[in-house]
Amino acid sequence: MQHQDEIRKKILGCWLGKTVGGVLGTPWESDPRTHALTWYDPMPDQALPNDDLELQVIYLDGLSRMKEPVVNRELLADLWIQHMNFHVQEYGVALCNLRRGIRPPWSGLLENHFVDGMGAAIRSELWACLAPGEPDRASIYAREDGCIDHAGEGIHAEVFFAALESLAFVESDLDTLIREALSRIPEESAVAGFIRQVCRWWRESGDWLTVRNRLCDACATEFVSCVLPNVPITVLALLAGGGDFGKTICTAVNCGMDTDCTAATAGAVCGIIAPESISDAWLKPIGRTVVIRPECFPGITPPDTLDELTDAVLRLRSRLKEGRLPEPAPRPEPQLLEIPAEIAVRHAREWWLIPLQGHRWEPLRLPGKYGRIDIERFGEARQLLLRLRFRVEHDGEYHILFNSPTTNHVYLDPDWNRQTPLHDARDMLFGRMRPFLGPEPEGNFPGKAALSCQIFNPYIAGAPLNQIKRYQFLKRGEHELLISFVPCAGDRFIRYGMGIGAPEESAFLPDAFSCR
Repeated sequence: MQHQDEIRKKILGCWLGKTVGGVLGTPWESDPRTHALTWYDPMPDQALPNDDLELQVIYLDGLSRMKEPVVNRELLADLWIQHMNFHVQEYGVALCNLRRGIRPPWSGLLENHFVDGMGAAIRSELWACLAPGEPDRASIYAREDGCIDHAGEGIHAEVFFAALESLAFVESDLDTLIREALSRIPEESAVAGFIRQVCRWWRESGDWLTVRNRLCDACATEFVSCVLPNVPITVLALLAGGGDFGKTICTAVNCGMDTDCTAATAGAVCGIIAPESISDAWLKPIGRTVVIRPECFPGITPPDTLDELTDAVLRLRSRLKEGRLPEPAPRPEPQLLEIPAEIAVRHAREWWLIPLQGHRWEPLRLPGKYGRIDIERFGEARQLLLRLRFRVEHDGEYHILFNSPTTNHVYLDPDWNRQTPLHDARDMLFGRMRPFLGPEPEGNFPGKAALSCQIFNPYIAGAPLNQIKRYQFLKRGEHELLISFVPCAGDRFIRYGMGIGAPEESAFLPDAFSCR
């Protein structure tokens, strides 16, 4: 194993590379288009806050305070509850679950549309730096972490990067690093398949743009933070960069998608392999200050500089215990997530007109805020009506989100004494038309992945206007949603996603639909 000074140099290189890549990519985050950067654009005058680093600072600070620090899901989950106030996407889902008493791995799986998001993959560097040259150990740490807010592909992505970065402390051949990291995740996983595809396409063409376009065609998605395109993009940037730090991180950003994450991880890998590859020119505009948002991560005392961060990692590494990993928590009872509702069937042709009397309502219990409704028992119903009640505790503005692949119209607090029918164009809060006719086609075909994502994108920050009503004023107390579904012939179930969001936190309220 390397001398301690060499390990420190590589750990510092990891954080420097990650910070530079994150700053370069942040202005272009979530832009799926290709770019042509060769330098910072715009030019920064300091480092930028980024969850890629912030989440790892939580772990470093929390574990360092422990008398006998151990990396396991239970301790990490407690750090989330104590110090996490960052509510977007998978983080928000996990926090809701944890605050309900749902422990990992279920906190990362249940009601989570973002299991394939990049939120865990971007936390891989800490585990590699705590286990340099020990990819199996780094992989264990990554799995314990990833299951808090992810499942499946999202966890595989973090394990892949943690193993690769750990090996990068003792191995510089990129093909070897990729091969060995792939051996730590399931061969049949989707993220592993796309990584292998990118490597093969790169060998065939040697042109990053050609490979990038083939990749995006193969796993088209509107969810720009999905691991399926972004992890292979990071690998592609490393291949195309050929050890040139600037070329590597610029290629990552130029591929588009989750650019701050891809460039940050690619920069970290370069910094581990060859810390000297990060020129002072990249560092001078941003300095070495650690920047986090204290309002998002209360109670955390971050190191002032990346040098201090490096030393803190080394101190923690020397104190880490190989404690026994906890047994997975039991799956919560389904009733914990179930939402009471009512459903009615209409056979009228004028589905855009909804009379408010004369319906036969049946009780229904939805499996949670994300799930599906089995509709085979309703036969060839022309229209299904769903009633949902929710509660807010304060007067104010809220986000109301509902989406389903089928045609659906959403109405807020209908007046059930009204004599005239509701009209979709005049009365609905929002709605959408199914973008294709007939049942969803079976099997694979060009563009199917994109089609699936276009019709289901339930997250507050990026939800299309036909899926969400933002800043709707609501009075304290109980409210009601009426959703009209128009299924297509052959539909066996209806997928849905919904939530009541708090604008000040851009987060779903965990128990808004739990009123009885």
